[in-house]
Amino acid sequence: MNSIFLIGFMGSGKSTIGRQLAERLALEFIDTDHQIEIQAKKKIKTIFAEEGEEAFRNLEHQVLIDTPNQGYVIATGGGIIEREENRTWLTNKHVVYLKTNWETIKKRLANDDSRPIWHDQSRNKQDLLMQREVKYAQVASQIIETDKLTEEAIIEQIISLFV
Repeated sequence: MNSIFLIGFMGSGKSTIGRQLAERLALEFIDTDHQIEIQAKKKIKTIFAEEGEEAFRNLEHQVLIDTPNQGYVIATGGGIIEREENRTWLTNKHVVYLKTNWETIKKRLANDDSRPIWHDQSRNKQDLLMQREVKYAQVASQIIETDKLTEEAIIEQIISLFV
């Protein structure tokens, strides 16, 4: 089976859904953010603090292009679509955009201190979501609006699309 890539804004449920989907389909699971931390031997917020976002995006790109095309569910970072080369690479793959509205994201991330962009007071995250939505939609094979769905319903929709 071709790998399934989950994209969407931070807090959209990519890792949570990805783990459960992989288990249901008996596939392996990869979280690209986790892979970056393994390769860099440091947390993402440390990479941002010490090396900057550009260095993080370089690592993110390398991790993405190294992901297997078969047998995996892959949860990507929320900004994976920022680089055109990543959007191009994701084209013609099984890509599911977990579309989540701003209010849901705010609730989910209210107490999350692990995301450097979320805590960057100089950035308007709602504007960032609106800017990224076009790019997510551009590369997605399928879009699932998650706000009113249970995790199980989202997983069932994804399975119905690709299995």
